[in-house]
Amino acid sequence: MTDTKTTTDSITLGDGKYTVELGAKAGRFSFTARRNGEPWRDMSGDGDGLMLAMFQQLVAQQERIAHLERTAKEQLTRTVRRWDVEDGSSEAVEAEPSYTITADLNRGLLEVVPAGLSAEQSEGLPQLLLSVGVDRGLPRVQIYSDTCSGEVAAQFYAMPNGKLVRELWLTPDIQSLGEQIRERATEHGGSADSHEAPRA
Repeated sequence: MTDTKTTTDSITLGDGKYTVELGAKAGRFSFTARRNGEPWRDMSGDGDGLMLAMFQQLVAQQERIAHLERTAKEQLTRTVRRWDVEDGSSEAVEAEPSYTITADLNRGLLEVVPAGLSAEQSEGLPQLLLSVGVDRGLPRVQIYSDTCSGEVAAQFYAMPNGKLVRELWLTPDIQSLGEQIRERATEHGGSADSHEAPRA
């Protein structure tokens, strides 16, 4: 009988110091841990379901996080006829046009175009392209009335106290604003310098 171990699941903890492995060895259940790459603990015969349940929960959470990270890098697309944000979903009238909404989070773009048509076929029909980003330390949105023209029809900057302005006539105090954001993030246990999206 071979002593070859087959690993079905594993997790790494403590910045790589510990690796916990679940699998089978010599036809039997195997639940072991390595420390610094060397065999450390064999929990196969402990009879303690708590450690195994915690391990399985961690594996499931890691798989969920990996799925969310992959999804965040993909474009999100939805085709709608009517999208009533306040009331949920309301029925469309006969022959009402359909539009495809595409969000590219990596590029900060939101596009709304007639569904099922190419760029040439959509020429002259209602469509929008929104570009969202940060300019001179402030959130900014640019609105294009035609997704192909490349001309900005309108833009807005988000200012403190819920104000919106079309143009920045004065350079904002970026350092002071950054300090406020970092202070509030620290108060709530977060980090304003993190590039990761907040997780529920």
